[in-house]
This record gives sequence, C-alpha cells and structure tokens, in this order.
Amino acid sequence: MASPPFLHLLLFFLLSGFASSTTLSNNIFGSQVMPGRSLLQQKASCDIDFENQNYTIITSQCKGPNYQAKACCGAFKELACPFSEKLNDMKNDCATTLFSYINLYGKYPPGLFANMCHDDKEGLNCEEVMKAKEKQQKSSSAAAAEKSTSLIMFSTASFLILLFNLC
Repeated sequence: MASPPFLHLLLFFLLSGFASSTTLSNNIFGSQVMPGRSLLQQKASCDIDFENQNYTIITSQCKGPNYQAKACCGAFKELACPFSEKLNDMKNDCATTLFSYINLYGKYPPGLFANMCHDDKEGLNCEEVMKAKEKQQKSSSAAAAEKSTSLIMFSTASFLILLFNLC
C-alpha cells in the first residue's frame, strides 16, 4: 500500500520545522560592526533574496507615529522567523540586509524593533509563528491533496464513461 503524496509533504514540513531555529537572537538587532581586524573578519554575503520578500507584512501592521509593540513585533517575527537560522549567524550579513530593506520600505526610526521587541534573554521566540506557518502549510497541502484526489476521480470517471460509450 503506497502512502499518499501529501503525507510525504507533511512529514517534510514537520521535520524541517524541527531542524530550524525557534528564536531570533538579540544579536541581530545590535550593531553589525565588529571591532578590530575587520579586514580578516569580513562577513559572508547573505544567500537569501531579501529584496523580493513581502514587506507589506510589516508595513501594513506597524504604523507610526505611535508604533504599537504588539503589532510591530508580531509582524517582524512573521517576516523574520522563517529565516531565523541565517539571521542568527553573525558570520553573514543577512540581519543587516534584512534591516536595510525593512527601513527602506517602512521608513522606520533607527532601533525601533531592537528597542520594542523582546521575548526573553535568548531573543525573540519564533515557536508560535513557526507553528502557525506549519499549520497553514499543512492545511494548504491537505487542500492540494484533496483537489488532486478529486481530479483523479473525475478523470477516472470520465475515462470509464467514454470507454463504455465506445463499446
């Protein structure tokens, strides 16, 4: 008995969720300049295409002049948490790149998210955001599997009707 394809997809998303980081380190908010031998400690270029991300997640929810911590931090986590592993890696410039695009599109005051967004001593907790995204992916993969099953049943029924009409 073969397992349905959506089961493989579900397992993939579940395992990838466990493999990724569940917090955004507080270090991503700090100055990204390392003192001392900066020539020897150049950061690797970020391999995530932050230029083409959907920043309306933040710009539609985090509005000034009275920025609300709940709305702004929730929107920030929704955008940043899927990339938490890369953003927490201080050997690349992903955090700097992300913040430059956030400030470009949102024109936020410097340090807004660093001063407002705190969950615990480790940084921002991404567990809720990742669980919500995982739940959304599960429901969309289940809907796709249901649509695929319906299409197969319709195709089979059409074929059988055509076959019986020809005989």
